[in-house]
Amino acid sequence: MKKIVSLLLMSMVAVAVHAEADPNFYIYLCFGQSNMEGNAAAESVDKTGVDKRFRLLATCNYDNPKRTLGEWYDAIPPLVNPIGGLGPSDYFGRTMVAALPANIKVGVVPVAIGGCRIQMFDKDLYKSEVNKPGDWSASIANNHYGGNPYQRLIDMAKKAQEVGVIKGILLHQGCSNNGDPNWPSMVKTIYLNILKELGLKAKDVPLFAGETEYADMGGSCYAHNTVVANIPKTLTFNGNVCGYVVSAYGLPGNGTDPWHFSAAGYRTLGKRYAYEVLRAMGMEPKVDADYQMTTNLKKFYMVKSFDTMLSAKAGSTVTLKLMATFFDGHKEDLTREATFSSTDFTITTSGKDKRVKLGAEGTSGTVEAVYTDFLGTVHTVTLTVATPTAITTPIAPFHTPLWTPVYTLQGIKAGYMEQWDSLPQGLYIVKGKKIVKP
Repeated sequence: MKKIVSLLLMSMVAVAVHAEADPNFYIYLCFGQSNMEGNAAAESVDKTGVDKRFRLLATCNYDNPKRTLGEWYDAIPPLVNPIGGLGPSDYFGRTMVAALPANIKVGVVPVAIGGCRIQMFDKDLYKSEVNKPGDWSASIANNHYGGNPYQRLIDMAKKAQEVGVIKGILLHQGCSNNGDPNWPSMVKTIYLNILKELGLKAKDVPLFAGETEYADMGGSCYAHNTVVANIPKTLTFNGNVCGYVVSAYGLPGNGTDPWHFSAAGYRTLGKRYAYEVLRAMGMEPKVDADYQMTTNLKKFYMVKSFDTMLSAKAGSTVTLKLMATFFDGHKEDLTREATFSSTDFTITTSGKDKRVKLGAEGTSGTVEAVYTDFLGTVHTVTLTVATPTAITTPIAPFHTPLWTPVYTLQGIKAGYMEQWDSLPQGLYIVKGKKIVKP
């Protein structure tokens, strides 16, 4: 009889705890190696103005700042552990709370270990990883995560379920398994184990895997991206795609090693994680109309100017690119977020790239790029595609009468030479000649 009463009391407690969970508190588990841990030093702009709706569940103890395992805090970096820095989870959370209605909170539960293999998070394989003598990742696992990172993630996820609802899993790992064809299946095993232990369904809790740094940005683990690309196929169940890829295209490296992004790269990567999560939720990646954004954060999302010149040799193929400078000073490659059209060129597709081909005579032309930013502003940008010979030295106002008209390549009057300095960057016609405005 006593046993029955005890079981009933335990059941009542479990129901009571479950009833306290806030359905408007969205929780995201974050795990991986050093890029998820955060490898860039957080700057002053990263430590101020963090929305109180963005929360962190500490998954280990900190001394500076002082944090206690299992307690909730404002999401001010470092988020993952005391030796980490600015990472993708920072601007993931900031973007999410800006996009979601004011009654929604966002929490992250991060466990990440620099240099670790994906096996570190396998419930059956982790022991061989944490017992490697002198191994850097093993020391982090033992010093900060009790020698079992997978179990620490599960324990903290269960604690998070007491107050909120787990909505997704963010993963960034790969350099220590670079190009391993078995990586997707190992991720699948870990993913399904997490779902089982937390009583979750794949269709309700998708996984988002981030790409590694590209070769043209200085990355050495770029081969792993061909493996990451298999995640959507690997995590498809009963016709439901439960795995998504977060692009690292054009993200800058830190310039000191071939594995890690810069602070600007982490900010953009975090934004891209949020964009993919929002799209998976059926939402447009756009700030909520009622959100009161801080000035610093607005500068991160607001475009200041675009690069508008593309040059190539006559008869060659040009890959279209849309580069923007934002008001916070960072440059961002928006090519894969833009749409392109042209009346002067035929646009072709090669992989994920859009291309145009200059004629053998090197005739110049324009391509129109359309990009919608997070603030909802639609930018229509005219890209001038020309041969280097068509890009001549600009005519200064004092070389040409100030009242000389200036035309676009389409023959539309853009103004007069007296307005030359204020004209946008691009290619113009002045007195029958093509002149570049740099």
